[in-house]
Amino acid sequence: MSFPSTNKNKAQEKVLESSHSLIASAKKVIKYRKHLLDANALASINLQISMVENSIRAKDFANLEGQSNSLSRLLKQHGGDIAPETFLGENMEALFVAILLAIAIRTFFIQSFQIPTNSMAPTYYGMTCKLVNSEATAAGIWTKVWHKIKFCSREVNVVAENRGTVSIPLSKAKLKKNNDVIYVVPYEEVFIKKYLGLVKAKVRKYTIFVDRRRYQIISPIDLSLDKILLERFCRGYSSWEEVIAGGKFDQNFGQDERISILHTKYPIAVGDSIIRFEILSGDMLFVDKVSFHFRPPKVGESVVFTTNAIEPFAKAPKFFIKRLVGKPTNILNIENNQLFMDGKLVTTTNGILEKINSKAEGYENGYCPAEMLAEGLSVTVPEKNLFVLGDNSKDSYDSRFWGFVPEKSICGRPFIIFYPFTNRWGKCK
Repeated sequence: MSFPSTNKNKAQEKVLESSHSLIASAKKVIKYRKHLLDANALASINLQISMVENSIRAKDFANLEGQSNSLSRLLKQHGGDIAPETFLGENMEALFVAILLAIAIRTFFIQSFQIPTNSMAPTYYGMTCKLVNSEATAAGIWTKVWHKIKFCSREVNVVAENRGTVSIPLSKAKLKKNNDVIYVVPYEEVFIKKYLGLVKAKVRKYTIFVDRRRYQIISPIDLSLDKILLERFCRGYSSWEEVIAGGKFDQNFGQDERISILHTKYPIAVGDSIIRFEILSGDMLFVDKVSFHFRPPKVGESVVFTTNAIEPFAKAPKFFIKRLVGKPTNILNIENNQLFMDGKLVTTTNGILEKINSKAEGYENGYCPAEMLAEGLSVTVPEKNLFVLGDNSKDSYDSRFWGFVPEKSICGRPFIIFYPFTNRWGKCK
């Protein structure tokens, strides 16, 4: 049997490895603490190093372990912060270099970015939510786990503690895009603690009622729950304006005419899910921050930019993603839901603008005329500026409404969707 011999060899290898490490630490102590040690301490350390080295050369394992222990005791006595080395001390330099490298990569080469809204759908998707159906509820545990991993989803379930009918507050709001007045479910912006209380995140807090009892629903700051509440309690309607115009529900106004309570007559029993839905993560991208240092962005490319020089967002800058449709001196206009540049339909190498112009599947709305590009209007892109539009033109707040993007605000181009694992995973369009 060779096992005892093998075990003995492994033990000797460990002793050798430990001894070599101690010698390296001892020499580092002498190098960096020589001016702090007295002659006796230096002599003792040098003598012990010699003894350990002699035992290693002679393969005297019987004495090597004891001599290494003696050297270790000397280092504990005289090594200060240099020796004995802890994991953190031993690897601090490597950790520091790794942190610097990560910062450099993020600053100059690659940055991750999560799509916040659906202004670029169906090319890229922001956060969405959908009601949890009975089939999803009945699925096995591993199916549910894989679904959460694949789509980066999380579930929200608000359970009733009393019986009654659901009422929803509504308020009048003006759209930023065109100043149309619409009804929306009001919400508060509040901060919650995440990740064991280490991080504060701003979220939306909605309030609905079962009879007079309040229930709160929390969603990410960029995710509106209007559509999911409509689908749950007013199925068949596409907007609160339609609900109100239909006249099937009671609507009570308080002292403020801008706020009303819509009584849906939807019955809820104790223990029922008032609303149960899952939140699906927006596409997560890696942004290439290098390419545009060597060439300018091309018309038709999607670009990521900061809003720090764009008036509506300058006080609280964000990162946006839109598609570049106009460069300096280009003249743009929209006719029949098609985008024209310098009097001609836009053509690009990747074909996305052509798909939108032709109202291909997923882009059925084409380009919607509004504000700067309203019917009959055209715009000339000034020097050192760009014009950007969302692929989902109907629901995109873009250059039509807030103007041009300074060239200096462009951060890079998205090049890989790395999560979640949908059919959009892979190279960006």
